Amino acid sequence: MEEIVRSVTEHPLVAIAVCFSAMLLVYFLFKSLIKLALILILVAVVIGGYFYFRYPESRPVNLKDAMEKVRVGAGKAVDQGKSAYEKSKELVEKRKDVYEKGKEWVDRGKTVLDKGIDKGKDAIEKGKEWVDKGKTVLDKGIDKGKDAIEKRRESAGGLGKTLGGEGDAGNRQKP
Repeated sequence: MEEIVRSVTEHPLVAIAVCFSAMLLVYFLFKSLIKLALILILVAVVIGGYFYFRYPESRPVNLKDAMEKVRVGAGKAVDQGKSAYEKSKELVEKRKDVYEKGKEWVDRGKTVLDKGIDKGKDAIEKGKEWVDKGKTVLDKGIDKGKDAIEKRRESAGGLGKTLGGEGDAGNRQKP
């Protein structure tokens, strides 16, 4: 560090070059910001001049009145912004409540639907059991009917042999 200070004091031309290059760097960095500020000021002056010459009856009497109008207008704009913000905040809260209620309704609906599906499955299983029982009862009835018909044929055949003939009692047509 001491060497830097010593070299700057011994060579003032180098110190001036370093300072000049630093100032040049700062100028180029802030050049765009300075241009932007100058352009904004120019636009404000042009707009103010337009309204000054276009509507001379609406311009304020003095600068104090103009500042008061600007302050009041800005205050109204801020109040409107605050009320809009509060309303939007309330709407967001209501949206959250509605979303939660909707979510509860969907969950309830899913629960009811699942219960209905389970009851439907149980009903199908019971129906299948009843169909199986019905088939079993029907098969037993058919078997008993076939047995009864067979017994009646045998008894009718035996009765026919007893009564008169050795032919088939069930066959009533003559050959």
